Amino acid sequence: MHACLLPVETLLDIFTIIQEDSPVDPNPTLAALARTCRTFKEPALDTLWKHIYGLDPLISCFPEGVRDRDVKGKLTLIRPPFAREWNIFAQYAHRIRSLIFDPFWLDVIDDRVVQALISTPSPRLLPNLSTLHWLDDQECFIPLLRCLLVPTIRSIKLGSVRSKNPWAPSFAKSALLTSLGAWCPSVREFKCIYQGESEDCSDIISDVVCSLRELSHLEAGVLNPQALLHLASLPSLKSLYFRAHNIDSTQINVIPTFDTQINLVHIAAPSLSVLAYCLDNIRFLCCRSVALDINSDPSGLPYDPLVVPELINSFSECFSATLEDLSVNFIPPLYLMEDEEILADPRFALSFDMVAPLLSFSRLTKVDLDWICASAIDDASLEIMAQSWPLLQEFYLGSGCAWFIPPSLTFIGFTHLIRHCRGLRTVDMTFCACSVDTNIEPFSKTIPNENITKIFVGMSPIVDIVSVACQLHTLVPKLTGVNRFEELRDARHMPQFQNFEEDWDKVNEFLVVLNAGAKMRESVGRAIHECPDAA
Repeated sequence: MHACLLPVETLLDIFTIIQEDSPVDPNPTLAALARTCRTFKEPALDTLWKHIYGLDPLISCFPEGVRDRDVKGKLTLIRPPFAREWNIFAQYAHRIRSLIFDPFWLDVIDDRVVQALISTPSPRLLPNLSTLHWLDDQECFIPLLRCLLVPTIRSIKLGSVRSKNPWAPSFAKSALLTSLGAWCPSVREFKCIYQGESEDCSDIISDVVCSLRELSHLEAGVLNPQALLHLASLPSLKSLYFRAHNIDSTQINVIPTFDTQINLVHIAAPSLSVLAYCLDNIRFLCCRSVALDINSDPSGLPYDPLVVPELINSFSECFSATLEDLSVNFIPPLYLMEDEEILADPRFALSFDMVAPLLSFSRLTKVDLDWICASAIDDASLEIMAQSWPLLQEFYLGSGCAWFIPPSLTFIGFTHLIRHCRGLRTVDMTFCACSVDTNIEPFSKTIPNENITKIFVGMSPIVDIVSVACQLHTLVPKLTGVNRFEELRDARHMPQFQNFEEDWDKVNEFLVVLNAGAKMRESVGRAIHECPDAA
């Protein structure tokens, strides 16, 4: 069939592939296709204009007698566009489905352009817009943002150019947000971290959330109980990010309970205690993945060991046994901590009893406990953990900080982990790397894991380098190297760390030799199999 006889849908697919897979700028090619013939014109133009950055491509559609550039290189208008010129603008504006605005794209247009755009004769500037990312804090452009809010929008992101920075509060923004649900009632993805010093910001963003009834993905700041109750009633919700605060469920005499499947719950909190209080007052009955971001203690302590049990108990009651993924991040990360007295303080070593409530989550494939000091957890305890989480693929324990407290775990604990968690591919943990009896259990009954190629051992002291290297190669035959903390000048006076870096470097050297020998034996084995007579 001749290309000109292809259905429009097929042409759109072809032109989309050109746009997405071209190693060079595809726009000249699409523009040339649009000029080729009438059949190509509409689908090529639709593809060309589907996604744009800034509005300057549209402004450039005005005739030269209308548009110009000022001395600073910004696009400007010599005079207001007439109706016939707005018609040219509209021929392309209706094709746009996705628009991204950031300070760069706003800096290339001047006030005249903005004034003209907010006075367009059409009631909707981009009538078919589906996705809008507005990454700018300047209030002078809020009227332009208002003109872009149309009922067809399904995804909207309001913030700063840095994705983790909140959208700075202001009266103009608050006024716009309070009407967002009326302008864009069918939003399914809403991202706006809108927070300030007052509770007004929380009430405003919560009011917006309560007006959206088709949400599937939400990223917001602090939400009040009414907003959380509304979200819990939405069967469409699949991912949720919000900042924790002291949720007062007594305001509504009910705990928000999410009983439909949610793929990701991401909660940020200013402290462990605030997070624990928040989790006490909310329930997720069917959640696959949880990520917790916690601000590090301003006092310089990694965490309050008295609060951790409360947090873990709250967590185990907040989430159900269907959970598969648990991640915890401290901001800034704990590995930056360098205070020797804190790193050597045994008060921060958490016992197995403190983490035991997590054992009920039997479907976990990722457990991130690298933020705790695990020096009080021994081999028997780790065996129980490994047996409770047989589906583990990623395991992090006590390796997120350079603790000077000697670990109770030994190579036996590492062996238990390999034995009971057959799907493991990532291991970050601190243990005493020593020789073990390889002729008895658990080592002798452990099937080697061929998924793991790298491990991180944190501050693991090492005894008997050769034995450790051979044991690692036996249990993890694809292991190519071991990573650990570096530049431990403050710890060198401690006996277990005197040759820490050098000894682990030697382990890596032995692994290179052992892997090379394994490859040689494999090659010889293949040769014998292919030529049995030679054997």
